[in-house]
Amino acid sequence: VDEYGADALRFTMGRMAGQGRNIRLSKQAVEGNRNFATKLWNAARFAEMNECGAPGEIDFGKIESPVNRWILSELTQCAVDVTRGIEDYKFNEAAGALYKFIWNTLCDWYLELIKPLLAGMDDAAKQETRMVCGYVLDESLKLLHPFMPFVTEELWDRRAEGRAADKGFLMHQSWPSTEVFTDEAASNEINWVIDMITELRSLRNDLGVPAGTKLPLTLVNAGAEIENRAMTHEDVLKRLARLEDISMTDTTPDGAVTAVIGETMSALSVADIVDIDEARKRLDKELAQLDKDITSTEKKLSNEKFVSRAPAEIVEENRERIVDWTARREKLKVARKGLEGL
Repeated sequence: VDEYGADALRFTMGRMAGQGRNIRLSKQAVEGNRNFATKLWNAARFAEMNECGAPGEIDFGKIESPVNRWILSELTQCAVDVTRGIEDYKFNEAAGALYKFIWNTLCDWYLELIKPLLAGMDDAAKQETRMVCGYVLDESLKLLHPFMPFVTEELWDRRAEGRAADKGFLMHQSWPSTEVFTDEAASNEINWVIDMITELRSLRNDLGVPAGTKLPLTLVNAGAEIENRAMTHEDVLKRLARLEDISMTDTTPDGAVTAVIGETMSALSVADIVDIDEARKRLDKELAQLDKDITSTEKKLSNEKFVSRAPAEIVEENRERIVDWTARREKLKVARKGLEGL
């Protein structure tokens, strides 16, 4: 508590408190959740610097921007998951849903995706984004409050000076609604952008592309809808995926590595940037190691004595490793296949 704070310890216990599971508490785990609290604090500072106030209630039906409609959809689903977890005494599931939403969805993606809107010349879009950002942050504080009461109460008051005195402490506020708001078109559009950036980053890393190098991206036979998405979110795609430019063609350019992202054939031109032979060797080496690790762990899990004697969390941990390694292997195979013919 003295080193990382009561909130970090409390949230750590919540995330690890699976039913029937022994908690293997460590300082590293508590430190990681202290970093989570820092991430939330920085998100609140971002909101303050961009004049994202505390709007109270908002009318979801009047929100127009796809990225704002998407985050509201994600928020309401998070509220459902957290509420269910608390009511069912599955506190680890509630805390896990909060961690994923606040760290990944809100901080890593939403705050990055709205930067062009906040810096743009469209005053209406800017005002809407400020309002939605402030609303989502406040609702997140309410959901997180049972797990991290101190930092959330402090941010509740700091985000709107005098609010605690006028409207009461955060602990006295109504629990967020669990009525799910959905916008399939907005979700499809924004998830496409996120998937595109994620996969391009992964492909760059797998091929050993230097972090600061910008690459040209070509979308092959993309279709009107995908082309429109790419152009609408061009600034975000270029900035977050480190792209030089985005073009549309009917054929794959020479010297490009291809990957199917969703239903979109994407080609990164890397022949002049990457040592192809070295990339092949590196990928082959990692694939061989993954094959070895998967085979070894599968053999261990097929041993009835190990499964019956080992703690349940150790068995589950090994199963999760196989899932992660298998997913990683499939990604590397895609990258390796893309190098063929270069």
